[in-house]
Amino acid sequence: MRTLIVSAISGVLFFFFPLCGVHSSKIYIVPVVSTPEPGYVKNTIQFPESGQILDGDEMRGQIELLGFPLGVDTMQPRSKVIYNDPLGQSLHIFIDNEPYFSVNEALTDALQDFQDYFVQTVTFTASISSLSPGMHVLRALPVFSFNESLKGRTVLSTRIFYVREKKENFSFDPNKPFLTYNEPQGEYDYIPESPEPILLDFYLSNCKLSQDGFKLRISIDDEVIDTITSWQPYYIYGLKPGTHKIRTELLNPLNQAVQGSFNDVTRTIELVEHRQR
Repeated sequence: MRTLIVSAISGVLFFFFPLCGVHSSKIYIVPVVSTPEPGYVKNTIQFPESGQILDGDEMRGQIELLGFPLGVDTMQPRSKVIYNDPLGQSLHIFIDNEPYFSVNEALTDALQDFQDYFVQTVTFTASISSLSPGMHVLRALPVFSFNESLKGRTVLSTRIFYVREKKENFSFDPNKPFLTYNEPQGEYDYIPESPEPILLDFYLSNCKLSQDGFKLRISIDDEVIDTITSWQPYYIYGLKPGTHKIRTELLNPLNQAVQGSFNDVTRTIELVEHRQR
């Protein structure tokens, strides 16, 4: 369960944006500054191999991650404002358009000669028994300990693989615009005495957001809340305890839905009320 942590340091809030009316019943989103990233991070899926046909009930995956240590706390003010994973920085792994799962540990790591960054070998297993025969897509995305994704050009890795037979059962072109929805996901603690924001975060490939370009339409509980024209993290304010639906839709410059299996995503989250002691 994710506990929303209260920050008593007013300067932390001001660091991102001055916040007004955060206890209002109205749901709204606020852009915040992206967390500074390491100088060079590269993420490469090694297994499954491109186009590999997998049999059996499990996928055994392997990823090489350069320049971003897993399992450590991100020492940034944001870790005290929103939920911060005690297991530290991680890779979020996506199969098709399903919710991600996290990997927080590397099998091996080594400091490269004459360089100041680590190379880590990350392994994982995932059930594929429920996947339909044919084509599927694996994606891996590094995130800070508070689950904000990195935004660099080389941080997202994608891999097309097949289950049981080589059949094109849906359309995906890694060279066309597509969305990787990251947060929010899952269950959160809600403290009514001091409700804190929830992170809205995503990664974009092969397109840019702007007033006259691509956009991202955000709906919460079937109501359009905003149309985003800037790629950065956002905070959601005003959610009450209970179940909520978060929908993100990638739009083209004509405000039309961008075709693609990952460009219209709906996730259900739950806020569970807890009283401060």
